[in-house]
Amino acid sequence: MASVEGAPAKAERPQTRHEWYQTDSAVVLSIFIRNVDPSSLKVDFEDRSFTISFPLPTGSEFSWGIDPLSHAIDPTKSSFRVLAPKIELSLAKRDASLRWGKLEGDDTATLDTMAPTSTTTPSSHSYPSSSKKHTNWDAFAKAAAAEEEATATAQATSKDPNAGGDKQLNELFQKLYAGATEDQRKAMIKSYQESNGTALSTDWGEVSKGKVETKPPDSMIAKKWGK
Repeated sequence: MASVEGAPAKAERPQTRHEWYQTDSAVVLSIFIRNVDPSSLKVDFEDRSFTISFPLPTGSEFSWGIDPLSHAIDPTKSSFRVLAPKIELSLAKRDASLRWGKLEGDDTATLDTMAPTSTTTPSSHSYPSSSKKHTNWDAFAKAAAAEEEATATAQATSKDPNAGGDKQLNELFQKLYAGATEDQRKAMIKSYQESNGTALSTDWGEVSKGKVETKPPDSMIAKKWGK
């Protein structure tokens, strides 16, 4: 069928990889679209839906959203940010006491109170390793975000000068992992697993050359389990 001259280009709706987790106050959704121009991105939050859109180099428009969400959000408190590998939305919960059992549609499995767990749609990162220990790094980073909010009050009132060390470490890991490329993520996972947690590298070119040896701190000796 011939197109009508002067008619606007039809919006494209490709399949888009996304992941989500939640804290007491918000659902955080990562939409994996690279190198989006923040100045051209439009995000519309509604009570139980949202839409993102931006122009494509072809002249058409990319548009993607969820309607309905499984629970109500507060559009006035919801926000977004653009990172190199993704768009991240923070959907403020209308009811902070609810733990979402799913992201969209009717949620019949909702719990009344938040549990100390995080949820995500499939697509976690897992890579081959010679280590027998397997770590889900996506779950690790997201659990750290949930833990941060749950422990904020206790840390604020603590008189221990070392309080907050774990929180700062989690924040650093989240920032490194969230903004890393796929090669950098592979390097982080491989170096951490093969070194038994004693080394963390983002240089895939170096890490891919061979096994990353365990490097215990000075005055300590690495021993195999059971010896």
